[in-house]
Amino acid sequence: MKGQVGFINDIQLYSLCDGPGIRSTVFLKGCLLNCRWCHNPEGNRRYPQVFPYQTNCNDCGDCLEACPAQAIEMPEPCRPRILRERCIDCLQCAEVCGEGAMVVWGRMVSVEEVMEEVQADKPFYRHSGGGMTLSGGEPLAQPEFARAIMAAAKARGISTALDTCGCAAWEVVEGILEVTDLVLLDLKHMDPHAHREHCGASNRIILENAARIAALDMPLRLRIPLIPGFNDSEENLVRTAEFIGGLCRNGREYEVDILPYHPYAGAKYRIFGLDYPFPEGEGYPEDRLSGIVDLFVSRDLTVTVGG
Repeated sequence: MKGQVGFINDIQLYSLCDGPGIRSTVFLKGCLLNCRWCHNPEGNRRYPQVFPYQTNCNDCGDCLEACPAQAIEMPEPCRPRILRERCIDCLQCAEVCGEGAMVVWGRMVSVEEVMEEVQADKPFYRHSGGGMTLSGGEPLAQPEFARAIMAAAKARGISTALDTCGCAAWEVVEGILEVTDLVLLDLKHMDPHAHREHCGASNRIILENAARIAALDMPLRLRIPLIPGFNDSEENLVRTAEFIGGLCRNGREYEVDILPYHPYAGAKYRIFGLDYPFPEGEGYPEDRLSGIVDLFVSRDLTVTVGG
């Protein structure tokens, strides 16, 4: 494999949800946070990892026999669970499973291989104002690889966007901003203690990085995953809107993408044999959502929903 390599989960072509226009979204492995509502648990670790697809299991037991660490249990027929504290990521269970019930998430690729796939969408970028977005996981969990991909895209005339939680040292962020045209930055909560409890780390460095990015006067969109009972109180939303308003300077305005919680991730967790701490059922209440949008609009912020 030639050139710099790293680990990705997937490359989604013709994406309409990860920045302006039609985009190719590269999902890198690894994350710097541990959000309790995470919709992509298969992207949290940097290296390839097996997840059980319980709906495909036929209860043959081949995976149990193949596992050298005894890291698989079958508490119910056709319901394999992986004991992560024992798993050594040898991937042998996936090798012996003929039913697709043990699936490896993540693959090692080179920058050149990523660009071969991304360039398939290049004609659409020109007509839609799109480009390539690095997402995850968290791109900053593999900063050198992420920067190399962005630089390769820029060299090919492809616009770049960084979808990030911003939880990294400024020198790491600054290095990738040199080859980034647009930043999509998550703001999950304004209180550092609540942020640490639900996301695994304080928000201090995230807010500092947001201010530094704004000071560079580069295109920036703030994204708010709206999680019921976590960050949707009026107090937190007002603080969030005031923080974003404080970033605006010299006539620069930043769009706000409100991303309402939806329960679909729960189904993925069940398939993987994982516990999901949030309720199943309907998505975020429409009547509450409209009031939250009004809260941001009343402070002269441009808002999109589900962006």
